[in-house]
Order: sequence, then C-alpha cells, then structure tokens
Amino acid sequence: NAIAHKCIEVEQGKLSIFKGGYANYLEKKTQILQSLAKSHETLLKQLKSEEEWLRRGVKARLKRNEGRKERIFKMREEAKKNPGAIKRLKLEISRAALNFNGGKTINRKKMLFELKNISKNINNKNLFKDFSTRILQGERIAIVGRNGCGKSTLLKILLGQIKQDSGEIKRGELKIGYFDQARSLVNSDKSLLEIFCPNGGDRVEVRGKNMHVYGYLKNFLFPKEFLDKSVALLSGGEKNRVALALLFTKEYDVLILDEPTNDLDIATINILEEYLLSFEGAILLVSHDRYFVDKIATKLYAFEGNGYINILHTLYTEYLENEKEIEELDNFALELQTQEQNNNQKEKSSKKLSYKENEILKNHPEKIDFLEQKIAKLNQDLSDP
Repeated sequence: NAIAHKCIEVEQGKLSIFKGGYANYLEKKTQILQSLAKSHETLLKQLKSEEEWLRRGVKARLKRNEGRKERIFKMREEAKKNPGAIKRLKLEISRAALNFNGGKTINRKKMLFELKNISKNINNKNLFKDFSTRILQGERIAIVGRNGCGKSTLLKILLGQIKQDSGEIKRGELKIGYFDQARSLVNSDKSLLEIFCPNGGDRVEVRGKNMHVYGYLKNFLFPKEFLDKSVALLSGGEKNRVALALLFTKEYDVLILDEPTNDLDIATINILEEYLLSFEGAILLVSHDRYFVDKIATKLYAFEGNGYINILHTLYTEYLENEKEIEELDNFALELQTQEQNNNQKEKSSKKLSYKENEILKNHPEKIDFLEQKIAKLNQDLSDP
C-alpha cells in the first residue's frame, strides 16, 4: 500500500486501473458496489412502473410500443443479473479487506473437510453433482434450500453415516459434535445429576475444566432443585436445554446441527446462539430459521436445484429476498408470454372472414383499395414521434 501508486485489477478478462495504493483501491471498489446497488434499486422501480404499463395491455403492432416492450425485456434480464454481480463484488471486497488488514486468512486455517466432485442421487433424483469445497476451522456454514433437496443427506455424508455415489472426501482427525445425538441421550429415566456425573459426586468436566454440576447447569436456566429430578419428567424445552448442556461439555473441531431451533423455546435459542458465536471450531447447520441463520452463519451452501450447490457469502435473508425477486421476474415473464400467445390466437381467429365480408371484398374492390391506403397513412402518422 505504501509503495504502489497504481493498482491494476484483472477480472473476467478485463483490466481496470485504479490510482493510488491498495487502501484507495478498496475504497473505490466499495464506491462501485454502492453505486451498483443504488442503480439496481432504481432499475427495479423503473421496471415495476413499466410492468404496470404492459399489464394494462398494448397494441403490439405500433412501432413505439414494440420498442418499449423490447427495452422492458432487456431491463428484466439486467435485473436478474444484478443481484449475483452485487454479491460477487461484496465477497471480493470482504476477502481483500480481510487480507489487507492482517486478519486470519483462509490459507492459515486448519482444513477439516475437503470435498472433491462429490455426487449423490436418490430415487433418480440428482441431489448434488460434482460438488467441491473445503471446510476450514472457524467457518460457520448454513446449508439452505427447499425441503427434500438433499441438505440432511449432505450432512450425513460428512458424518460418514452414508456414502456419496462418486467423488472423494478427505477428513482430518476430527472430533464431531452432533446435536441430534445429544438429544437422543436425553430420553432417559435418570436424574440430571446421574447424567452429568455418571461416576458419582457433583463435579462435571466441561471442555477440560472441572466444574460443580450446579454451577454449570445454572447457565442453562436450571434451578438447584432440578438436579435430582428425572429427565423423563421435564418439559420438551427443558429436555432440549439438557441436550445442549451435554453437547457443550465436550471439545469439538466441528459442530453439526440439523434444524437445531425446532422445538426450542426462546430462552434455549438464546443460549445456543451465545455458545455458537463463541465456538472456535467449524459449524455446519441446516435450518429454515432465517433470523438464527443470519446471526450464526458466515457462509451459505444454497441448494438451487438440478444438482447445483451455490456457495455464497451473504445473509440468508438477503439470499431469500433475491430468490423471491428473481422468481417474481420469471413468473412475470411467463405471464407476458401467455398473454402474448393469447393475443396472437385472438388475432388469428379474427382473421376469418364472414360470408358478408367476403361478399363486400368480391363486389367492392375499389373501396378496399381506398381503405388500405387510408390505413397505411394512419400507421405512418402514428409511427412518427
């Protein structure tokens, strides 16, 4: 930064020159991002207005209207591409800033999983195909997508519970914590004291630290009188807090959570969030709870259909909004196409002449010539701006 007086960026086959050092380059890129986001917002407003015009119905044969329709179609295509470009630019800036500011770079982190071209097909449905990625220490990844798309299947492959159809997975020497397993341990007639101190006494090992069992469990909102209470008598929310308390006693390299907020009360979700945000290993979670995902995840694996998993560095809420926006544009395009087909069909139907019209054509050719000339003159007048 101190030495350079010019930065040259190579991106998608294009060269861009930025005056000044690296800090100035980052500032200019941020300005470009802000400008692009503002332009996209303006474009969406214009497009909404133009769509209203189209919905009111237009006469396609008028040249001015044809040109306007073409411009709307181009605007729609641009509106579809913009969210992807904005996301990509955000990611580039955040990565560049992280490296420049001397933060932990991705290459210095411990690699936990490496996936190379893995594929999985179930019942002739392609869940994912040729998916490659690395999962590193400290990453917090949310796996998102519609029900049945393969999110839990990917988790099970990472856990080694099922095999991929093709491709390769490398795993480090890992200690993996799985929230579902902790939940299954709670189905017991034992008391809290017996579960947390199976060898007797009142001390519990919590990630290498010896603690009094009550001192630990009060963090999970359990009063002292609950220590001798049978887990079977606890409410659903209390059992989930026991499962979390069990999970957090151990040290892990990776935590895997499949719909962790299901059946959790607000107090338990707050405890879970607090722990996950302080966790130094990797987190892989499947959840439809966008507020929870926004708070925890720093990366998304988004199942987008046809076996494709998109890797994104964005908030889940932003991703859902962009998906909704694109879906609305696609639906509108389909609506317009259907409307145009119906209009064309009506035009074809209207071209059939009645018996009376055929008689006029046959007996009055000079009148037809006069009317055709008049129509041509009117069309010319309408076409002139």
